[in-house]
Amino acid sequence: MNAVVLEDKALISNKEVPQPVPGPGHVLLQVKAVSICGSDISRYVKGHRTYPMIMGHECSGLVAAASEGVDEQLVGRRAALIPLIPCFHCEQCLLGYYSACHNYSFLGSRQAGGFADYVEMPARNLLLIPDEVSFEAAALIEPATVARHILALGNFHSGQTAVVFGAGSIGLMLVQWLRILGASLIICVDIVDENLEVAKELGAHVTLNARNVDVQEEVKKLAGDGVDLALEAAGAPQTLAQTIQVTRPRGAVVCAGNQPLDTTLPMLFIENMMRKELQINGCFMSYSAPFPGLEWTESLEAVVNGGLNMEAMISHRFALSEAPGVFESIRKHTMSHRKIIFYPGN
Repeated sequence: MNAVVLEDKALISNKEVPQPVPGPGHVLLQVKAVSICGSDISRYVKGHRTYPMIMGHECSGLVAAASEGVDEQLVGRRAALIPLIPCFHCEQCLLGYYSACHNYSFLGSRQAGGFADYVEMPARNLLLIPDEVSFEAAALIEPATVARHILALGNFHSGQTAVVFGAGSIGLMLVQWLRILGASLIICVDIVDENLEVAKELGAHVTLNARNVDVQEEVKKLAGDGVDLALEAAGAPQTLAQTIQVTRPRGAVVCAGNQPLDTTLPMLFIENMMRKELQINGCFMSYSAPFPGLEWTESLEAVVNGGLNMEAMISHRFALSEAPGVFESIRKHTMSHRKIIFYPGN
């Protein structure tokens, strides 16, 4: 089969590899659509823990084969891929905290993923989708679940106010979920006007370009002492620092962007957090009990009923064979993009 393989830092090849055979309890998924995650870009640009690796965990397709112990009626079904493979036996798994599993694997980073014609995976990692859901929309369910998980961690409820820092894929999904769940005020902050325009289209009441305005002052005009919930999805120290500034006393902050490891925050961040008695949560993945969790069932439901606009998330479409050039364009910052969909077999 054809696959796009990460061979080394900044080196991806399009090549023929052996087609996997599903092991006991597993299935073979024929990939129909697969999207680039920001983590895939990071692995390409900064390097990965192991090579070679077939990346790709935002994908969907058709069940092509089922092994021993798997219901044969799954063959031919449409499904999205659930990438986390917990052990289900360790202390954290038994508590339902699957992303904290001591022995987890992950499709696309710890074992072969969806940048290929086929991916081998446990049958329980299939999210079956109805015929009316496109493969493209199904491929984007995974980032939608991350945004839903972020709001669950922030204990968001209808009528609250929120600021979303970052209008990338997770930020835009957050804007959509805030709209769906009934936020009374959705403010989205970014430094790219095009991203902010999409955020407005998807439900943001107010958009702020941080290059042009004082974000803290603008939020104060809109929300007085601050918003109920600040969501950091940009992965930048300056936006993380701003979350404390724009949140009301005893409000909540959820940190979801991957921060650079070689930077530090001023102690003023901690002092302001303490003075406001803020609740601060981190976010890692998108799972809850029973596996894979409400994040996945609600995301699928929101796609089916039209609440999540997946078409607006997509900026580019390519044959999978074009992936090496696309990744290099992203590395060189010559391609402005939102979600990019690849089609295996082309």
